[in-house]
Amino acid sequence: MGFGRPCRRARDHNGEGLPSLAAIIALDDGPLAVSDGTVSLHRLADLLRDAVEGEDRPGWLRHPFNQPLFTMFSSGTTGPPKCIQHGVGGTLLEHVKEHRLHCDLAPGDKLFFQTSCGWMMWNWQLSALASGVELVLYDGPLEGPDTFWGIVAEEGVTVFGTNPAYLHFCEQAAFSPRRTLNLSALRAVLSTGSILYPRQYDWVRDEVKATIPLQSISGGTDIIGCFVLGNPNLPVHRGEAQCRSLGLDVRSLPPPDDPQAAIGELVCANPFPSRPLGFRGDVDGRRFHATYFAQNPGFWTHGDLIEATPHGGWKLHGRSDGILNVRGIRVGTAEIYRILGAIEEILEAMAVEQQAEEEPGGTRMVLLIVLRKGLVLDNTLAKHIRSELARCGSAAFVPARIAQVDALPVTFSGKRSEAAARDAVNARTVRNRDALQNPQCLDTIAAHPVVRAPSAVTVSQAPTRGTKVIPDGDELRQELQAICERTLGVSPITWSDNLLEVGADSLAVVNLLLEIEGYAGHHLSLSAFLAAPSIEGVATILSVGAAPMAKRQADRLHLRVVDRDDREPVCQFLAQTIGKSAINATAWRRLFEHGWSNHERGFMLLDGDEVVGFLGTIAARRQVNGKATLVCNVSSWCVHPSYRGWGMALLAEALRDESVTYTAFTPAPISWSALLTQRFTPLETGRIFMPPLLHAETLFASNRPVISFDPAVVRARLSSEQRQIFDDHAPYDCLQLTVSDGGEHAYLVVKRRTQRLNARRLRGLGKVLPLGIPYSDILHCSAPALLLRHIERVKLAILWRQRTVALVAEARLFDVKPRGMMLAASTCYRSPLPVAGALDRLYSEIVLLPI
Repeated sequence: MGFGRPCRRARDHNGEGLPSLAAIIALDDGPLAVSDGTVSLHRLADLLRDAVEGEDRPGWLRHPFNQPLFTMFSSGTTGPPKCIQHGVGGTLLEHVKEHRLHCDLAPGDKLFFQTSCGWMMWNWQLSALASGVELVLYDGPLEGPDTFWGIVAEEGVTVFGTNPAYLHFCEQAAFSPRRTLNLSALRAVLSTGSILYPRQYDWVRDEVKATIPLQSISGGTDIIGCFVLGNPNLPVHRGEAQCRSLGLDVRSLPPPDDPQAAIGELVCANPFPSRPLGFRGDVDGRRFHATYFAQNPGFWTHGDLIEATPHGGWKLHGRSDGILNVRGIRVGTAEIYRILGAIEEILEAMAVEQQAEEEPGGTRMVLLIVLRKGLVLDNTLAKHIRSELARCGSAAFVPARIAQVDALPVTFSGKRSEAAARDAVNARTVRNRDALQNPQCLDTIAAHPVVRAPSAVTVSQAPTRGTKVIPDGDELRQELQAICERTLGVSPITWSDNLLEVGADSLAVVNLLLEIEGYAGHHLSLSAFLAAPSIEGVATILSVGAAPMAKRQADRLHLRVVDRDDREPVCQFLAQTIGKSAINATAWRRLFEHGWSNHERGFMLLDGDEVVGFLGTIAARRQVNGKATLVCNVSSWCVHPSYRGWGMALLAEALRDESVTYTAFTPAPISWSALLTQRFTPLETGRIFMPPLLHAETLFASNRPVISFDPAVVRARLSSEQRQIFDDHAPYDCLQLTVSDGGEHAYLVVKRRTQRLNARRLRGLGKVLPLGIPYSDILHCSAPALLLRHIERVKLAILWRQRTVALVAEARLFDVKPRGMMLAASTCYRSPLPVAGALDRLYSEIVLLPI
């Protein structure tokens, strides 16, 4: 479509770069150019008339003002992310106001905002089309300080939106856009995501344009807009947002015990257009009210700290709640604590945000940890903590500082106080000190040398090009090791460590590349680094060159289906590489020895003749919703750290058949993310942990069921399809039974599994309690309603047979969920058929392997 642009120019401009372009539609009533026969031209009004049989009236659908438009997701600090629903009318009104009045956007402007599709600024910029603005979009990596400024110059962008972290990165890299690029079209820069410090205004003035306004804007996903932002009619003061959003009664609400405090809660005292419609699933609105209105009745409380200035401007001072804002990314602490809970050395942990002007984005995450008695935080443990947070979460979860302390602040009611710790690390007066059991711990936290230490991570200037002799062998690797440890702030880093798994985010990676380029004296491309993200890999690139290395690797590496002769090498590779699983090579052979189908058993990555990667595929022909289909369970995805760049190629090869239904029942966090990129859909479920006598009332049902475990009796009662399941699972220690009540029968397949406990976490109890809790896991049940009627009797019979302590089943198995403790479950699938309700965990690695 075209808007505000002559059709002839649109046809000529778009036709050059879009060979598949079939038609151009003019939205206005301007003249149509004469078609050259290659692209058809239409006027929208003509098409609408044709659509309604010649009547001259539009065919647009009409919607109410509060028609849902966007569903945005919060950070999930204290549980599942809130699904915030925004309406079309309020969102459009707010955005048009902000774009046209606050940002002075108009037809002829080009807006480029540095954002991903997952951030609300994507939705915000999209609405600028309503003001006749042309959008510039970029889908690609940050390769250096010139990446986004180069787009601004090349595309003639008039308004550029970015964040303080990128501006800081450019400043530290000594990059000067005005000296190297033509920014004549640029008239304004917007910045959001985190605090914009005064010196960054100076840098934009000196290195971008002396007269350009740098507008700090701040709001959030919750309102899909801004509370404070720019004003083209007011001067810009360093370190301040220029004004409140028009029509919003934004205030700084001081704490009750200090009514004269300059810094207070950011609240809004009046209704505003983009107030959300509510939360999805929050029918009575209680959760919505508790989130935004309960803390300060009569005010919208946003969760930020803000200060009004004498100029009429506003200064942001970070978050007031438990959400962390790290380099412009909101991070919920609940997921961080979940990951840290699996690190046995840590007794307690608390993640807080610290203002640090020298850091990209102006903030950093400080992780306060209490270790078990007698343990000391050393470099090895710190590296393990960072790598686990990166591996199981993301780079945004990795702290800039880790400080060992003796205690964390706790209130008299026994609740931990992140607010008190945050005030302490920021050298602020602790607002709730009198409510704490142990306020003395705050003095230790505030004075901790790790908390008070300045940033040790620097950003290299662009390398000086030229010929430089670099050492060979171990000397080169040792020098690269020193660069990596200094730049990433992590030590020790071994030569084979994957540098992407020690907590390096995108800015840190670019920073590291610049450091290595400065050392080597020549360019190191991002793609070459990502293909071999280790000290060994970088040393090889610098020694032989990226192109020869890539060719050498491509010549050696290849993917193929596992055949019979490959099985033993693959089993040995899995046993050695997945060391924590405690599954030996003999057990891994079960992936290949089952006779469930003739489908390939897996795919492997070879470097020459050496196995360096594997992905298992366990397939069987199943009846799903009355239709025969091939269901393939993917499991045991493992790639040697030196070949991680090939992991996605291995996955894509295994998933190449679009007609197959694929499942994944035990994916690791990093595998989960990769599967979602391959169009897998999360299966909304959890597992119910049901100990004995929790459903004792079902023992008194009017009919007593007949429970049969005898294989011959069970098999005789099954259909032909169920008999095939029975025969296929009989060799693998599965308990198979039937439950009969009159003419009703339920067929169950149950696997005895063990939940391992952490001996060190049990402390003294570890001497008397078993280190593994055995439980019975229901993999299949043909009649859940019948099972639910007699669940206690069936449960006791199974637990006695398998010598286990609880029965576990997927919650989605039941229409009405039985009582029990809900456990998290990560399950996803991809299918061309609507199979979500019919998938079970038969014919999977859960059956074959002692997981």
